[in-house]
Amino acid sequence: MKIGNRPGCVFVITRLVMRFPHFLFILLLSFTVAACTSTQRLLKARPAGLSPFFEQSWLAQDTRGHLPFQAVWTTPDKRMLAEGMAKRKLHIAPVTLAYLRPVKKALATQEIAWGVPRQEQAVATRLREEFVAAFRRSPRPLYRIVDKPGADTLTLRLAVIELSPTSPKGNAVMTLLKFAVTPVAALGRWFTKGNMAIEGKVVDSKTGRVFFQFADNESDKLTFLSTRDFQPYGHAVNSMRDWAVQFEQMTRTPSGLRVEDSSSIRLRLN
Repeated sequence: MKIGNRPGCVFVITRLVMRFPHFLFILLLSFTVAACTSTQRLLKARPAGLSPFFEQSWLAQDTRGHLPFQAVWTTPDKRMLAEGMAKRKLHIAPVTLAYLRPVKKALATQEIAWGVPRQEQAVATRLREEFVAAFRRSPRPLYRIVDKPGADTLTLRLAVIELSPTSPKGNAVMTLLKFAVTPVAALGRWFTKGNMAIEGKVVDSKTGRVFFQFADNESDKLTFLSTRDFQPYGHAVNSMRDWAVQFEQMTRTPSGLRVEDSSSIRLRLN
């Protein structure tokens, strides 16, 4: 038996592992990777780069490891911040697609050419619905969701910055190779996974002044086997739900306390 140490991980390699059927080997590998903090960091999508939607982007702070968003900006105006935090009504505006970038990944571009619709508008609608639902499902939300902005409300504005579909055809091939040939074929998912990047800002509904902004980018989670691997935007739906829940949790978490990010690995089938 050999034991190799890595930051946050311990890998145990035995000859018995080599005798496992492929699917058992992959399952064991999935659980091992899921327990590794350093591996989780490596699997996270890189920041997408801030768009003009994000105001004063040069002042954004890298909050990875402390908050579930890669970049955050908070107004230095203490009076404005206090006035905003005193309000308890939140209007979530329709999501804008004005800053959406062209798809860059070659396989994703090819999937669109083969007939996979990009579904930008449907994704924008779903994103807003997830944020509304997160507050309405919360056991103790700090803000009450309202349909229209007013003098006593805050407004959350959201923008989709990047949206690349997962490659169902590519993942079908990778899954076949993974089970029939070698588990190493799973590494090919780097070419087949999609991503979604968003930015958000909270503004005073009366004055329009911004007092908080955030940005994040998520790619498809590493899976053992998932139905979402064969849906162009299945993983994006999970990302939207995670963002919404995390944002709601962040609004009611005392300053200085950590809000956990979602895992980069998903062992469920859906």
